[in-house]
Amino acid sequence: MHVLLGVGGGISAYKSCDLASRLVQQGHELYTVMTPSAKDFVGPLTFRALSGHPVGISALDEPMGPLSHVRLARWAEMMIIAPLTQNLLSRLSLGLSPDMLSLVFQGYQGPVIAAPAMEPEMWASPQTKRRMADLVEGRAVEVVGPNEGRMASGLLGQGRMAEPQELMEALWRAQRPQTLRGLFVIITAGPTWEHFDPVRILTNPSTGTMGIALAKELSARGAEVHVVHGPGVPEPAWPRVRYTAVQSAREMMGEVQSAMPGADVLIGAAAVSDFRPAEPAAKKMRKSELSRTWAMEANPDIMAEMGQIYHGSKLLVGFAAETHDVVESALAKARRKHLHAIVANKVGNGEGFGAGGYFAAVLRAGETKGALARMSKDQLAEKVADLLAEWREERGDRAHV
Repeated sequence: MHVLLGVGGGISAYKSCDLASRLVQQGHELYTVMTPSAKDFVGPLTFRALSGHPVGISALDEPMGPLSHVRLARWAEMMIIAPLTQNLLSRLSLGLSPDMLSLVFQGYQGPVIAAPAMEPEMWASPQTKRRMADLVEGRAVEVVGPNEGRMASGLLGQGRMAEPQELMEALWRAQRPQTLRGLFVIITAGPTWEHFDPVRILTNPSTGTMGIALAKELSARGAEVHVVHGPGVPEPAWPRVRYTAVQSAREMMGEVQSAMPGADVLIGAAAVSDFRPAEPAAKKMRKSELSRTWAMEANPDIMAEMGQIYHGSKLLVGFAAETHDVVESALAKARRKHLHAIVANKVGNGEGFGAGGYFAAVLRAGETKGALARMSKDQLAEKVADLLAEWREERGDRAHV
């Protein structure tokens, strides 16, 4: 991808060196343009060495030959402005063009990732808010950050430039096909806890990483995602993703039931406990008081109950974690629960729960066979996203695309 990095004059310009290195390492072709004050923080030679291309600073510089501001604006497929200082923000939003960076920005028509960086009082000021509104008006601008933290002044607050990894993730999102825009997807993720007493639980090794990988991929493709997750599952701050934390299977069921009327898709990636103690104790039991046997009762089967209600109107995708007869067991589960598709994955002996990848297959209901393939959870999330896009295409749903 052709990436143009615009560097403003702030102390966080040092992070842009790391960002430039990451961009080149991932195979992007990079040109850098800097404001005159930016070179007081980081020398242009650094970016030239990292990118292999001359750096533009003055409006008369020619990093790409004569009329470089025109050539760069037409060459770039993505522009990243990091850091976007308060001074630079004001110039860009007002259309002032005293240097190469602002000249290129005014002529550039593509997507922009902007990483503001300034003191908290500056970021919170009404003037900055108006300038930000002017900057994004009529443009495809994703604003990443600023983050909370300690500033160069020693003050704490919101104003730190986003980390290079956050900007790389924003670039990744910008390259995803927007095939799911307008869909509302519920994803269940992680384990559930069923308490014997306040400190003892029945649970499983699920970490929720598969559900989070799905949320990342689907939201990047434009879907609105609601993750209903059990304990211990992280909540990354991604656009179009919201989270609801629960503990028990019944709590998860309640959240799903409440959200389903407005949803298009339900993906059941959670490892929901099948049973719960019938009579959990209200206080911790001493070891001497513990029984060797426990009366148990069945938890609700979330996907089966939603399949009974919504099979004809919403896309239902289940997960089947099996140790043997993986494909056959998964397809039987899909039929039994009235699912449209199911992800069959092999677990046990270090596979599945908490691992980096799967032996898995994405199977449509009605299929009679399938083959497991080794893939990462991110790759599996891509396959599920493709399935959703195909389902949408098949039913002729183009209203939101």
